[in-house]
Amino acid sequence: MPQEEAVNTSCGTGVTVLGSGSRGNAMVVHGEKSNILLDAGFSCRQILKRIEDCGIDTASIEAILISHEHDDHVKGVRLLSRKLRAPIFCNRAAAGEVRNRGVEGRGIINIFSVGSPFVCGEFRITPFSVPHDARDTVGFRIDAGGSRIGVATDLGYATQAVKHYLGECDLLVVESNHDPLMLRNSGRPWPLKQRINGRHGHLSNEDCMRMLGSVLASRTRRVIFAHASEECNSYSLVEEQAAGCMERLKRTDVQTMVARQNAPLSTCFVG
Repeated sequence: MPQEEAVNTSCGTGVTVLGSGSRGNAMVVHGEKSNILLDAGFSCRQILKRIEDCGIDTASIEAILISHEHDDHVKGVRLLSRKLRAPIFCNRAAAGEVRNRGVEGRGIINIFSVGSPFVCGEFRITPFSVPHDARDTVGFRIDAGGSRIGVATDLGYATQAVKHYLGECDLLVVESNHDPLMLRNSGRPWPLKQRINGRHGHLSNEDCMRMLGSVLASRTRRVIFAHASEECNSYSLVEEQAAGCMERLKRTDVQTMVARQNAPLSTCFVG
């Protein structure tokens, strides 16, 4: 169940993170009239349950966006696209994996290009490249109803392009994956530690907070921290560092939330 009581999700632009972490990622982006699903990294059954637990009408989901082909972002996409009767939007690199999972028919998979905006219902979506160890990982800038949401949840470092696309957003969903000391002291194999800590791995808490210093705009009012490692991080640590970051930046007007792996967050609306 969500961390707080589910709310009516038809009252404005916002985000409901259904779950985020190394075992699965999915979120619903809300518009004024409809919703889109961003990533489908849990089983179809689990995603549908979480959507319904949050009080979201599954019939309102118009499309499924895929950021990249790793299993924790595409696990449920095959069955989900059929159950929701929703088209899939992804780049050419991810499309191969999606098709390998049994999603057939040219009409159901829509290919987008990095840096080229496209329209899906009331949403104007701009995919942008992020450095990660998949074939062509993207983040998304999503405009709807006069509001802007920026999402970047799997990246090794913040490029100038990432900072550009995350700038001037009302709501941000950004990766705060690991604490470097906890990663170093973990029992994970050394090659995996190097991968996570590398420039095509995952963003550490410190690097995430540093990035926010470059991208927070005067209009930014909400930040959701995502993809926190259960072994090499803690939700309380991310909350503590987020509070310290906002204090240093003199942005205590910004509400911060930390996404969990095992339960949805309450819907975070823009404004």
